[in-house]
Amino acid sequence: MRPVQVKVDGKGLEKASRGSGIVYRKWVKPPYNLPAAALVELVSPRGDPVACGLWEPEGPVAVRVLGVGSCEWRDPVEAVRDRLEKAFLSRKRAGLVETGSYRLANSDGDMLSGLIVDVFGGEIAVVQSSSYSFDALLEGIAGILHDLTGVDTVYEKSTQRSRRDIGLEPRARWLLGRKRRTIVDEWGVRFIVDVVRGQKTGFYLDQRMNRLEFSRYAANGDRVLDVFSYTGGFGIHAAYNGAREVVFIEEDWDAVELLRENLKLNNIENYRIINTSIWQAEGVPSNYFTLVSVDPPAFIQRGDPESVRRGVKAYTQAYRWASEKAGDNAILYLSSCSYFLTRDLFLKVISESLSWRGPYRILGSLRGASPDHVFRGEEYLDYLKGAFIHLP
Repeated sequence: MRPVQVKVDGKGLEKASRGSGIVYRKWVKPPYNLPAAALVELVSPRGDPVACGLWEPEGPVAVRVLGVGSCEWRDPVEAVRDRLEKAFLSRKRAGLVETGSYRLANSDGDMLSGLIVDVFGGEIAVVQSSSYSFDALLEGIAGILHDLTGVDTVYEKSTQRSRRDIGLEPRARWLLGRKRRTIVDEWGVRFIVDVVRGQKTGFYLDQRMNRLEFSRYAANGDRVLDVFSYTGGFGIHAAYNGAREVVFIEEDWDAVELLRENLKLNNIENYRIINTSIWQAEGVPSNYFTLVSVDPPAFIQRGDPESVRRGVKAYTQAYRWASEKAGDNAILYLSSCSYFLTRDLFLKVISESLSWRGPYRILGSLRGASPDHVFRGEEYLDYLKGAFIHLP
């Protein structure tokens, strides 16, 4: 069955021809009465094939681009299977599949705009859709994920608020199996992942390489402060690698329960958990810790000036508070997962947060997400920014 041809012009023609993940409705010629996930071939005003994608019947996006040029697939399921197979090959080539836990599909980075897939423990895949097209295909995608990765459980966790912006209700459901827990192993450090109770897809795989680097500074009996610790990623890595003591600060009670389980799982004994926000945390000594991690949520959710202003203030206050707890010759890891905090603005916030301490040194370049979080130049996928800083 041949895909339906859809004419595209203007800026949309340029973006589609170089493989941009989305083509907005304003760039295609109406009207088209097509169902969600219909396979369409974008063509220039002269009729030349430009790109192949999935049709979106509602919202500002008209087409989710799967490939450049003519459609080489017969139907949308075949197309998505091919994209997922190539994404899997990328993670396998990077040595990530053998770990059992990795991001398999990273939206536009894998030419699967609107779809996120995380695999945990080789047993569970969590899918997140922000698209009419992928909503329509998810049951078939569950079978593809089983065939491709061997997982027996596929859980949809499309609970992001942004779905409402395009007319889709947040939802969570089992697509295959019902296993809700598994274990992620990171170089011998183990974490329980509860895909139902956990934040986002259940575990933050994007910080994996940064957790490893953080742990390498802890080998000499450091005193560690893990701020916004979630289920203990940075602090447990540090304790496992030789830290003397660890203090965790985490407001979410569900996360704290998993943190306690993770500490027991890794036989970590010398720790303290403060189950509150840093703004209410008491009894945290200043000028004491030699290794500090600050991994806050995205304080800037939107790009309007007021949201950015409030978010910058929150980041500055959090980083300043943590830096006051660090002693001399300490290592401080600061990060932001907000796309709207640009790299330049992130560096400015660091400068303002640490100005009271005098000279500091950023160790190397800014860090980003783990290699399974692939991207192809899409700025929003380059959201994670981190800096390892030496405080003399």
